[in-house]
Amino acid sequence: MTPAEAKKRIADLRKQVTHHAELYYRQAKPEISDHDYDQLERELADLEKQFPQFASAESPTQKVGDDRLQGFQEVAHRQKMLSLDNTYNEEELRAFHTRLTKLVETDDLRYTVEPKIDGLAVSLTYEAGKLVRAVTRGKGDKGDDITANVLTIAMLPRQLKGTAPRVVEIRGEIYMTQAEFERLNAERVAAGEELYANPRNTAAGTIKQLDTAEVARRKLSIVLYSLGYCEPEVVASQTALQKQIRAWGLPAVEKYWTVRGIDEAWAAIGELDRIRRTFAYGTDGAVVKLDDVAQQRLAGSTDKSPRWAIAYKYKPDTARTRLKAITIQVGKTGILSPVAELEPVHLSLSTIARATLHNEDEIRRKDIRVGDLVEIERAGEVIPAVLRSFPEERPAGAKEFNLFEAVGGKCPVCGGKIARVEVDTESGVGAAWKCQNYDCQAQRAGRLGFFCSRRALAIDGLGETVAAKLVELGLVKDPPDLYDVSLETLATLNLGTAEEPRVFGEKNAAKLVAAREAARTLPLEKWLYALSVPDVGESTARELGKRHRNFVELADSKLLQAVLRKAALEEEKELQSPNSKKNPAKDEAEKERRKARRVEIDGEIAALNDGILAGVPSDIGPAVAASTLEFFASEHGQRLRAKLDKLGIDPQGTVLTAGKFTGKTFVLTGTLPTLKREEAEQKILAAGGKTSGSVSKKTSYVLAGAEAGSKLDKARELGVPVIDEAEFLRLLQG
Repeated sequence: MTPAEAKKRIADLRKQVTHHAELYYRQAKPEISDHDYDQLERELADLEKQFPQFASAESPTQKVGDDRLQGFQEVAHRQKMLSLDNTYNEEELRAFHTRLTKLVETDDLRYTVEPKIDGLAVSLTYEAGKLVRAVTRGKGDKGDDITANVLTIAMLPRQLKGTAPRVVEIRGEIYMTQAEFERLNAERVAAGEELYANPRNTAAGTIKQLDTAEVARRKLSIVLYSLGYCEPEVVASQTALQKQIRAWGLPAVEKYWTVRGIDEAWAAIGELDRIRRTFAYGTDGAVVKLDDVAQQRLAGSTDKSPRWAIAYKYKPDTARTRLKAITIQVGKTGILSPVAELEPVHLSLSTIARATLHNEDEIRRKDIRVGDLVEIERAGEVIPAVLRSFPEERPAGAKEFNLFEAVGGKCPVCGGKIARVEVDTESGVGAAWKCQNYDCQAQRAGRLGFFCSRRALAIDGLGETVAAKLVELGLVKDPPDLYDVSLETLATLNLGTAEEPRVFGEKNAAKLVAAREAARTLPLEKWLYALSVPDVGESTARELGKRHRNFVELADSKLLQAVLRKAALEEEKELQSPNSKKNPAKDEAEKERRKARRVEIDGEIAALNDGILAGVPSDIGPAVAASTLEFFASEHGQRLRAKLDKLGIDPQGTVLTAGKFTGKTFVLTGTLPTLKREEAEQKILAAGGKTSGSVSKKTSYVLAGAEAGSKLDKARELGVPVIDEAEFLRLLQG
């Protein structure tokens, strides 16, 4: 691979890893398995090592996955909460042991082997034996305060038994039992709502609910297995900690092994694999840790992971069955996706009758045909996928799959035209068939479901079944039409059939109406994301919302026009190169003219960067600018705006305007006396200032509260002014 090819592949991998990390950590809706994600991250790490000139501290390989969400107060961990490196084979596990023997200068090492629980990482702080705080891992140094939600977990003691340290951080995992997961999905079937995908994602989504009563209703569980900060120290080994956790009356892992050497550790991993399916929680691997705490400190950590521990991931469960048919689904963006219809088979505690085939190119690459015996996998408990076929057992006459022919060259839902388009895939840019009719019924239902999703407007109670029915009956054409559907109509909505009716009901209808009314006041960024503007993800919508006052300003955005102008100038500059091979100059005179034009272009680009594009992040690039302007100029974009105007819905942006803090950058750390972190950030933005996650010489102020962390030390080291909340408010008032 050439450096140019490596640079392109690294950029593509970073985009993919960041995208899938966002889905896993923040949205709890992964599209790929843990194994596939790890493979992407590993390929990226290998390339960054092979081509160090392209390494970056901002790469996802150098960061802990960030699970923080808006609506929760951020709290600093007293001791960083790291994530584990993963391995999938014995050779890599033994290499881990070899590295440790060099770090601690002995090959006589004791390990503990524990289950790797498939849940959401959490850190509990007990002071004088009393539970005072629960925080997610977040981005390692700080996470979201979820204390109120964790207090709903019935099995978790509020007071430690026996003698307790003055302060201790106890780490573990929040999970949902299979029985509770099945109970919740049975309720959702009755209400016509989209089913939850798996226990892990459901637990992660539940603990980040803002409604504590709803969290309590879902009956989460917890298990604890490690320490963070502890004063005074109470244990000298991981084995002693396991015993101490039980002595404090806390829920601990059901089984662990203390072994000597890597051979015994490998044997314990095999034993755990044989019994792990009997545990109350889901497990997808084994965690191998140095037992001795002093040796752990000697081995140390990277910014992301401890060097003294590693997670061995078990191979995902697989099963073989017969592929009966390939059907086609149409998503909210119009992409036609093939789905495998299978002879039902038992896999990972579930009966599987359908699995994803990703796309037509993937089907051809794997040579999968209707009638084939196929192997399916449910890795990480996400949507099952077809891994491969067995051509040697293929029935006679089985034909190669052709999607265009399978749907007769038309969208299977609306009968509209379909076209081949480029899309992002796991391996980079690929191709897919797309329905060209924006008003396709399947796309309408998909957009309505997304519009109401938790990450968009959080209109609870409207899942894919309800969305499909509202669109099918002609009650909703565009998502804003939901506001015109009466409470009575929703209450009597039949989600079943005439023979087997299943009514939505008054309670569900009232809940939905209340949620949609609450969404009226959400900011521009939420509405922009909810309307499914192409190429505009959640973080991009947030950035656009900071720079535009409303939809009127966004639809004719001077900023987005400037982004496109800059892109055009950069393209022209490349063509104007005097030494261009693609566009060679005719003579020396033309070369001189090109040099002069490139100087002019550089000046115009510099003016844009120093002017209207100053501080604009890379999220807002040419693709986003073009998609957004085209969307609002289109017939359907104008139709959506007209409907919002009629409803009196005018979402407002958190515009970065000139004010008392113009040109000032703030870093927030610790817990403020009265202001939530989000409130303080909004006040800074409203006054024209900026916020940053790290302290540097360019930082104007560090706003510090109780339990301020390393940022406070960094500020003092650099001589950056440190202020408290009272001084901050005085500055704000002038």
